[in-house]
Amino acid sequence: MGPQLPPYKAHPPTKYKLDYAPLATIDISSFNRSPEDDTRLAAELIDASHNTGFWVVTGHGITDDAINRQLSIGQAFFALPIEEKREFPCDFENGSYLGYREPVRYIADTDVKENHEALNIAKFTESGCRFPLHQFCRPFESEIAAFQRKIWESVLRPICILLAIGLELPEDYFVKMHEYDKSSEDYLCYKIYHPRTDDQWATIKDKFRPGHTDFGSMTLVFSGTQTVSGLQIRTPNGTWKHVESVPGGITVNAGDTLAMITNGYIKSTVHGVVRPPPDQDKYDRLALLYFLRLLDDAEIGPAPSPLLKRIGWLKEQDFKEEPVQGSEWLKARIKAYNHRKTIESVAEDRHFDFKGLQVQVQYDD
Repeated sequence: MGPQLPPYKAHPPTKYKLDYAPLATIDISSFNRSPEDDTRLAAELIDASHNTGFWVVTGHGITDDAINRQLSIGQAFFALPIEEKREFPCDFENGSYLGYREPVRYIADTDVKENHEALNIAKFTESGCRFPLHQFCRPFESEIAAFQRKIWESVLRPICILLAIGLELPEDYFVKMHEYDKSSEDYLCYKIYHPRTDDQWATIKDKFRPGHTDFGSMTLVFSGTQTVSGLQIRTPNGTWKHVESVPGGITVNAGDTLAMITNGYIKSTVHGVVRPPPDQDKYDRLALLYFLRLLDDAEIGPAPSPLLKRIGWLKEQDFKEEPVQGSEWLKARIKAYNHRKTIESVAEDRHFDFKGLQVQVQYDD
């Protein structure tokens, strides 16, 4: 373990009665115990991924202590002077999220900036970490690397296998598209949302809709010890509901590439972070996430799922002659999303197109 740090301490949970989304909780502790268990888990996962695109995983074996240690690393990093955090900034012009993301963009025509900053760290594999590590982070490299690999082995790999089982594909279908030791843009994300004043919230009202979908395959939010409310999803009927912190749980959502690979059967659900309830409004909201990306050379095309073919969700014309590769899609999406100096989502284009792939990027309330 690296140097000692001030421990992460969760803020008190809100006392307000929030309208929470009814997300499925999937206990994967029985994964690989028997074919019957895996079939049951796969059915639960396919149901959740198709109907809401968000679910909670428990029984994964990653302890609260391990998660809180990572949160303490993030907490200490964000307390550094800005000059140290700027050592390796994100290179958005070349389509990369790796490094430090500084809150520099303004909300539309206001003088209010975005209120979050992030540190994104690539996989520590021969093919994965092609980005220098901040000097502050170097003493923690081995434990960050071990935590990242644990995420793959204990959470993401089982989910990939279960999704394949549920879609009646070979069990390694999605594993092969995301193999940990091969080249991809996966990253561990430390993120912090800073409080705004009442005047700032009033200034940006009706200027910005925070809803978005994620670019990659899946996103994990280590929400079990992150108690400040704010994450919301747009439910299938169009209403916005909060995502509840579940003790021992990891909130998982499917992203755009997984949706495209399943021809939209798995939902890439619109979500966003909103103002916390009044009793948490003055807290920093520290978060830990992991973003799973396709391998750089993986092709984005419909999976030949017998289930999807049988129910009419997949037809022969859905297969393209020249599929887009994972790295192409990701870089184009990042460049398009992060090039601007202001965030004016209310007035911007509603869709993003790249080589025949299209996703909606702006949404009505």
